[in-house]
Amino acid sequence: MNSVSPWYIMKKLLYILFLLPTVLSAQSNLPLNREWGLGFEKAGGTLIQFSRIDTSIKEPSVLEQWTEFKPVLSAFKPYIVPISYQEKDKSKSIFYRKLKRESLFIVNDTADKFYLTIDPLFNFEFGKDLGDSTGEKLYKNTRGFLVRGSVGKKIAFETSFYENQATYAQYIDDYIKSTNNLFPQSSNYSYDVIPGQGRAKKFKLNGYDYAMTSGYVSYSPVKMLNIQVGNGKHFVGDGYRSLLLSDNAFNYPYARITTTYKNIQYTNLYTSFMNLTDGGVKTPPYVERLFQKKVASFQLLSMNFFKRLHLGLFQGMIWEAADSTNRQHVSFNTFDPVIGVNTAVYGLNNKNNVLLGATIKLKLTNSISLYGQYLLDDVYSKNKGGDVKNKSGYQIGFKYFDLFTIKNLHIQAEYNTVRPYAYAAENSQQSYSHYNQPLAHPLGANFWEVVGFIDYRLKDFFIEIKTNYAVKGIDSLNTNYGGTIFKSDNSFPITQPLDNIHTTQGLKTTIMYQDIHLGYLVNPSTNFNIVVGISNRISKTEKSTSNTQFVYFGIRTSLANFYYDF
Repeated sequence: MNSVSPWYIMKKLLYILFLLPTVLSAQSNLPLNREWGLGFEKAGGTLIQFSRIDTSIKEPSVLEQWTEFKPVLSAFKPYIVPISYQEKDKSKSIFYRKLKRESLFIVNDTADKFYLTIDPLFNFEFGKDLGDSTGEKLYKNTRGFLVRGSVGKKIAFETSFYENQATYAQYIDDYIKSTNNLFPQSSNYSYDVIPGQGRAKKFKLNGYDYAMTSGYVSYSPVKMLNIQVGNGKHFVGDGYRSLLLSDNAFNYPYARITTTYKNIQYTNLYTSFMNLTDGGVKTPPYVERLFQKKVASFQLLSMNFFKRLHLGLFQGMIWEAADSTNRQHVSFNTFDPVIGVNTAVYGLNNKNNVLLGATIKLKLTNSISLYGQYLLDDVYSKNKGGDVKNKSGYQIGFKYFDLFTIKNLHIQAEYNTVRPYAYAAENSQQSYSHYNQPLAHPLGANFWEVVGFIDYRLKDFFIEIKTNYAVKGIDSLNTNYGGTIFKSDNSFPITQPLDNIHTTQGLKTTIMYQDIHLGYLVNPSTNFNIVVGISNRISKTEKSTSNTQFVYFGIRTSLANFYYDF
């Protein structure tokens, strides 16, 4: 009789465990917006989640405590939070309800067979860089719509569209222009990318015109299994930043399978990412250009212990990119649902870019929590590049809700650091990126950063104070010091001592960013708010200093995070 390896038995058991039916209703996605989610996290704390848009593990009793934002919960999941709480608003005029509480259009079947809402999306923002001697006025002009709903208790759906014209402060404009030459091209086409919002074309003199769509269909065939396909973003972790997978880059097609059993949740995420390059092969005239695609797979195993401790294990893998004709031979192992298997098969130092990670959150009290992440991209080996292959990073942070028992006064502080050459691969087109932007931290690698927040809300008025302080090593004289994830991690300087790789090596750049804004929440169903604020950014190197002071006023629906603090 042939012996069976313990690993084979373990693998089979894991397959059975992770494909068990689970206890979910149809799963709707909550917005990836930090300010919007503070009330949600305060009410229920963070349980198990692959991304902040995952509400699957939240108990109805917890959701119903979230009184300040019940209208938006009903819009997303009417079968969890009954609409009966709105009865007290029935005496209000329809104008008041539509402006302050409800979606613009609502189709509701009281038997929970069908629910649909339609809302306008917009961002009309006007501002000025006080340090810009040209006096150019900066603006964002966004119009769009949001449709979301559910069919029975097993199917949920959402679709949104944004059309934008905008101008940006000089440092953001410089960043946008820098995204169009990260990969080899066959011609002088421009691939300017707006941070987190996709490819743009020129608009008037200094503006950009761009659009963004997202959507999904979510299906729960049984109570504890959810299957979702769509186009959007994900976020792993409890911090402001994520070193594993964040919402920094543009939307992407995905399929997600989530299974939950008691205090264990397991998620498989399969995505299609894109490098904005044709691989340097010239495209025939009048033929649509083919950008280079790359498939990725992610697994997250999350566990809660004693209602206070949350642990997560993460595996991410960027599979070999398609060639210049967009031909991609997808390996069967791409769809292996068991965490750790592909790492064991391929190893960390492979042409397929593999990342491992872990997350932790400890609730010290109902108001105070500590959290953190650890990233491992490659390990030190004298035979394989020395310390240049010591690619890792970590995050530590804390949150304190209702500081000094003052209701809705919250603080958060966070430290992030990533070593040089992390997220990069030997083949630069295998970098941990999408649409010419990092999939994790906006600064890429070779940095450390401290971020702090103070948030306070009084009824419908709110204020946020944010400060960032980061030190990053950037390339100098075309030498790769490990801060640009789009360069090969084998292209380090010949004179670089391989046993002396240190964070912030290269041209040391200090970035200080502060933002304070005051706002009024008009309608929580779309986070419709009016805001006025000022941000200040100072970037210093030993060679130069730049300063941006931006004052702004906006009328907007804020349902996403856009990162300009880099």
